[in-house]
Amino acid sequence: MMEQKDTTDQTGVVERVDVIEQPDVVEQFFNQISWWEFLLVALFLAAIYFVLFEIQQLTKHSSFSGRYQNQFREVFRKVFVVFELLAIVTLAGVFVWINPWLHGSMIIFLIIGSWSYLRSYISGRWIHFDNHIVEGIKLQTTNLQGIVTKMGRVKMHLQTGEGLHHLSYNRLLENGYTLISGEKIGGFYHLALTPKENTATFNNHRLHLLDLFATAPYVDWHHKPELFQDEAVENQIDAKILIKEESHLHELIALIKEWGYQCKLVNV
Repeated sequence: MMEQKDTTDQTGVVERVDVIEQPDVVEQFFNQISWWEFLLVALFLAAIYFVLFEIQQLTKHSSFSGRYQNQFREVFRKVFVVFELLAIVTLAGVFVWINPWLHGSMIIFLIIGSWSYLRSYISGRWIHFDNHIVEGIKLQTTNLQGIVTKMGRVKMHLQTGEGLHHLSYNRLLENGYTLISGEKIGGFYHLALTPKENTATFNNHRLHLLDLFATAPYVDWHHKPELFQDEAVENQIDAKILIKEESHLHELIALIKEWGYQCKLVNV
């Protein structure tokens, strides 16, 4: 800001000079982000998130050759988990920077009001990053024991003999848990399906099998069957299926063979 001040020299002559005031350091620091810039940051983070999500889905539902396939999937999964948390923190920081006192107060009240959900979300990020608990594993906590059928952002779905339980990650870590096995056993099974001659004419075996699984009485639809083309083996469909009871596995394999597909259990 420029101001004019009158000064008197040694001869007594009054002179008017321009004085430039330096802006306040704190004010200059905080007045650097506009709503337009906030929108650009949000769009940039959303674009990166969308790309990472699509790549993760592609690596999750596709098989590709290479000795480092599993390592690539694991590293990329952890990158996605960390990026989601960093993106939220970054967006919240830019939002506060627009108007520190007003927006900062809003963020504080939001944190206080949703503290239980926020704690569960952060605990969930840690569990997802650690990757000891995954979909398909048998887990026991307090008086619950079942199979993890879905892992959301603030809670997981635990399928037990009594029904489906929604268990928050915060509660899970507070009560502690025991992994019945370190492998995906129990109600989840990984099957490799190959069409026989009478079904080889189908153009899309994946969609055809999804329609057939919808009629199978043994499939538990709390977790939708995951089917994807195995690029390493010609005409092979890999299927990850949740079965209601372990004793139904042989009945399901026999039913799949009746559909016109060879079926074998894959050790994972």
